[in-house]
Amino acid sequence: MKVDLIIKNGNIITMDPEESFRRWVVVKDKRIVAMGSEDECPYDTNEVIDLEGKTVLPGLFDSHVHCMSTGINMTSINVSEKRTLQEILCLIEKECIKKTGDEWIFCVGFLEQVVEEGRHLNRWELDRISHGHPVFIIDATNHGLSVNSLALDICNIPLDTPGVEKDENDQETGVFLSDESVFDAFSNIFDHLNEEEIYRLISKCADYAVTKGVTTIIGLLGGIDKNDTDLKIVIKNLDKFSANIVPFYQTWDVEQVKEYNLPRIGGCLALDGSTFQYTMAASEPYGKPSVRGMLYFRDDEIYRLVSKAHREGIQCAFHAIGDRAIDQLIYIYRQVINEQGQKGLRHRIEHFCLPTEKHIELAAELGIVLSMQPAFPYLWDLPEGGMYEFLMDRERADKMEPFPEIIKRGGIICGGSDSPITMIDPLLGIASCVRNPNPIRNISVTEALKMFTINAAYSVHLEKTKGSIEAGKDADFTVIDRNPYDYQNSEEIYKMKVSMTIRDGKVVYKK
Repeated sequence: MKVDLIIKNGNIITMDPEESFRRWVVVKDKRIVAMGSEDECPYDTNEVIDLEGKTVLPGLFDSHVHCMSTGINMTSINVSEKRTLQEILCLIEKECIKKTGDEWIFCVGFLEQVVEEGRHLNRWELDRISHGHPVFIIDATNHGLSVNSLALDICNIPLDTPGVEKDENDQETGVFLSDESVFDAFSNIFDHLNEEEIYRLISKCADYAVTKGVTTIIGLLGGIDKNDTDLKIVIKNLDKFSANIVPFYQTWDVEQVKEYNLPRIGGCLALDGSTFQYTMAASEPYGKPSVRGMLYFRDDEIYRLVSKAHREGIQCAFHAIGDRAIDQLIYIYRQVINEQGQKGLRHRIEHFCLPTEKHIELAAELGIVLSMQPAFPYLWDLPEGGMYEFLMDRERADKMEPFPEIIKRGGIICGGSDSPITMIDPLLGIASCVRNPNPIRNISVTEALKMFTINAAYSVHLEKTKGSIEAGKDADFTVIDRNPYDYQNSEEIYKMKVSMTIRDGKVVYKK
């Protein structure tokens, strides 16, 4: 039989139910038609990829991506390496001088905890260096924002909105520190972008993703501007992006989801905030000042959405970081499932950072998929020290992202980046699960790979077509330069690199 593509002479990790390995795989009409363990492939084709011993994985997923924000991040000034406000001001001013007219200046990567002054820049400080440009500094968490006076007018947030910082004279400082004020500001900012600009930003996100081996993005769309323009653009142009984008529609209106004939709702509908903004809803006080964060919605508000979506056969996903937010959501899921039956919808909890043992048990029992970000503890925790310990204490820091405990109890984790909070990089996620700086989180290579392949596909009901290398499935592959199983006991696992990304049997990235 003549086929379209043969990939041979490699170490092919199939992630099939037998966790088998192969030497070659054959593609026809965008599908996998055969694999083999022998050296010689019996099929004929005009296109052959000789792996020369490289490793092939099923096309990798990123299970939690803010597509628009990622595109903005890639075109913005990164201030994450600066340690004083003056250094940040100097960097921004250089960019403002370069720009012409009234172009917008976006800055990303800011955290008040890592600058010496321990605070955000205010609008008056930014006004002095902005040279007529609106300036936006987006926190690394996407849950905080500081702007100059021009940008403040664009944001157009009422003074009494929660999280709007005011000075002693009751004047807005240009700093927003709650999701309500920040997300409203983002909505008003993005309302000023046209469709061409939004398409370009989403394309940048997808193009970057394939360089990191990602063939499928689970994209969090809608809720950014008043018209949900990013969602409409993705639905209209699904075949035009270099990576496949699976949309989660971030709305509280089930009827709107039905209008688009989508099988899922939510994504990052935030029930609490962020650890770094002290808005994560925790049972015990944490951070400076000592606070417990907050819950953004009443139980009955969440229940109404989940109950209606479940009745309509629509999968739900919500952002819940702290144990109080997880507790609120997981018991609502249990109530609805007990009332209406299981239905196999695979509702998700995004982040699930600080769960209790009971939450872990319930997630497994109810079949809830846990969408988690392994790069968080890699960046923010150490066996002694790190941001988690700074914000909480060592005991609670060790309870954040408890991957081994979840797996031991039968829970299903899908892996993502929360890009642009951490950038798309599933190989980093896999490595940080196997050789975490804090070994309390270490899991096996197989379990780490599952998070970004078959578990991720399962999390959006795509396991019949994606997530493993099996006959009949989509011809999506990620070629990497080394076998992760050879480095499970070595820091060398962090040096894995993507050599090639193949989507639908076509090379979309080659190093």
